[in-house]
Amino acid sequence: MGSRLPATKHLITVFLFIILSVSAEAATYYIDPNGNDVTGNGSLANPWKTLRKATLTVTGAGNIIHVNAGTYYETQECYLAVGVNLEGAGSTVTIIRGEITGQFSTLLSLDSPNDTNGNQSVSGITFDGQYVSETNFKTWIGLFVTGRSNVSIHDCKVINFINRGVIFDGNDANDPIYDPGHYATGNKFYNNTVLNSAENNGNFGTGLINIGSQMNMEIYNNVLIQDQRPDFKNGWPIKPWNNGWIKGVKIYNNTLTKAPYKGTFPGQNGDWDFCIELLNIEGGLEIYNNSIQGSIDLNFCRKGSYAFSAWIHNNTLGRTPANPNFESGIVLEFKAEHVLIENNTLNNVSSGVQFNTRSVNNDGGFPNPGGGVPPGGFSYLLNNTIRNNLFSNLYYGNGAGTAAGVIILSENGNDQQVNGLNIYNNTFVAKSGSAPITCIDFSNQENGNASNINIRNNIITGFTYTWLAGSAPNTAISNMVVTHNDAYNNGSGNTPVWPAGNPTAYTYNNNISVNPLFVSATDFRLQALSPAIDRGIDIGLPFTGAAPDLGYAEFNAGPPLPITLLEFSVKKAANTNKLQWTTASEINSDHFRIERSADGLVFSSIGQVPAAGISSTYMHYTFTDGNPLAGINYYRLVMIDKQGSIVYSKIVSVTPDNTADLRLGYASLNSGKLNIQVYSSRTEKATLLITDMSGRRLFTTQVMLQPGTTSFTRDIPGLPAGIYNMVLFTSGKPVTKRLFTGNR
Repeated sequence: MGSRLPATKHLITVFLFIILSVSAEAATYYIDPNGNDVTGNGSLANPWKTLRKATLTVTGAGNIIHVNAGTYYETQECYLAVGVNLEGAGSTVTIIRGEITGQFSTLLSLDSPNDTNGNQSVSGITFDGQYVSETNFKTWIGLFVTGRSNVSIHDCKVINFINRGVIFDGNDANDPIYDPGHYATGNKFYNNTVLNSAENNGNFGTGLINIGSQMNMEIYNNVLIQDQRPDFKNGWPIKPWNNGWIKGVKIYNNTLTKAPYKGTFPGQNGDWDFCIELLNIEGGLEIYNNSIQGSIDLNFCRKGSYAFSAWIHNNTLGRTPANPNFESGIVLEFKAEHVLIENNTLNNVSSGVQFNTRSVNNDGGFPNPGGGVPPGGFSYLLNNTIRNNLFSNLYYGNGAGTAAGVIILSENGNDQQVNGLNIYNNTFVAKSGSAPITCIDFSNQENGNASNINIRNNIITGFTYTWLAGSAPNTAISNMVVTHNDAYNNGSGNTPVWPAGNPTAYTYNNNISVNPLFVSATDFRLQALSPAIDRGIDIGLPFTGAAPDLGYAEFNAGPPLPITLLEFSVKKAANTNKLQWTTASEINSDHFRIERSADGLVFSSIGQVPAAGISSTYMHYTFTDGNPLAGINYYRLVMIDKQGSIVYSKIVSVTPDNTADLRLGYASLNSGKLNIQVYSSRTEKATLLITDMSGRRLFTTQVMLQPGTTSFTRDIPGLPAGIYNMVLFTSGKPVTKRLFTGNR
């Protein structure tokens, strides 16, 4: 996927001096371990030796720096100019090691003033900072992008940096406490592996990837793991930069791992259990389809002009086996408005969802722009929803920390301000032998004000004190509806505990206390005879049967199907995309439907593959999309069993090489006439060049490409019978085709 030089390019790079004279904007320059920075000219035949030399020399937008296979040692920071693309021969064979030392030394910098359109990519390279230990390391930071939009970093490895792996900074202001006003847009970080490049120095932690002042950024299909350092020394996989400030950011289809938390209290030695920590969300944050070992921690979630401040869905959080110490699931600190948490599986965590508030007047270092205290205070909780999640094996871990299913915590003041909290259709299961005392906990509420609380259609089992608790000496809650829940095997006779009396305007009815009859101790769907089936109330969510079931999954309709999907991936293969997936087991599976999308939102079916039906061994499947869409292709599987029940897989995507948008079709060269067909995805000028096999230029002409297929005819001088190269230059990568004249 853009990480290896196309074979056809090798035919033309020998003649790089010709390419440069024809189309400077589309030139490709080379570095090689055997190159020479003094006598080299950047051609394939005479490359440079270092990336530093190439980045100082190649500054024209549209140019490409190609890093041949090999290992490089860079002794000075490299600055990649705006619009210049950097590509390696593949991250397994192209390795750039940082020899730069000193605090905040950086291997590769993409630094510009605010609002610069980078329009460039970095791909197919391993960047290595040579960290071995706290006393044996070289370069601090891998890649640092400042002020630039539309920068893509993909198919790379970033490993062994002492301080930070990658930084995306959309604003050159230092630590803005108000909305900075300038955001980088359209940056992407995908198909990368980042390891061992985030530290915790005892005072604060850093990130494998750090983001700030970003709008519509996408982080997807990455493996981010930070667990290689001693206890309390590992940073976070994803961390804010410059106080965050993000809008419309999407984080999806990633594998994220933070070292298990070893502290006996939160923040010990500057460490936390955070896998994703973000700050100042200004709306539209979406976190989905990720596998996360560690917690999600979001601070100051504001809705802005978006439909939600944060939408956290279809993620898997937790470790197997569980960390014996306390670990959180999803943490919302300070203000949280219009946060939607749904369809997640949280297994082996201590707290499922926790709201960490401060006193009304505590601004956390981010004062109200209008002065004073905003309505509801700086930790106002407004219209948040938690629905259709599975919280399994919730446990009270070693050390400090308040374990629960959903809890509103107060770090001081006990004066939480809550207006609108919906807890619908979740399943909460406490771990036997180490169960939390309460599932839904309002016990820090006595000085606050909570209203419009709805708790419906949930299954709650195994909590030692009670499943729902209030505060003392004041309840401080009004307009609360608690109906159609199944509270089973909890303390206090499965009834809520209100030490200071029931909430004002309190509705409590149609709740049951019966064994929900889960399928097994590890499968928390319902058996066919479960008394929780059709015992819910319609709250506007889809359901089957006479009424909604209780819990996170509709019987015979909800996830998961009896299909264990281990992996699902896609890769380019010539002009096709090849999808592969593996199941560990299948029970009554019928078929897989393959769906494709151009935007990751609207999907349509492009085929199906029969399923095994019954299998207890690994089953491997493939499907080839023989006619991919132009641009990025998104795919998902629809897994369908013999009863017609369905579950969707995660979404995977593949990005074409730049040349995928430009193809040479039919071409003939006879009797002084050149006939050619060109497919292009856009309107642009192009230069057409014909050379003989020695590289001698024989013919040059300008053509105007149109979207789709365009045919051209040109009169050219008569050529002897033989083999010739035809090269088409645009703003992207050049493409080439061989031509034959005479009898052959």
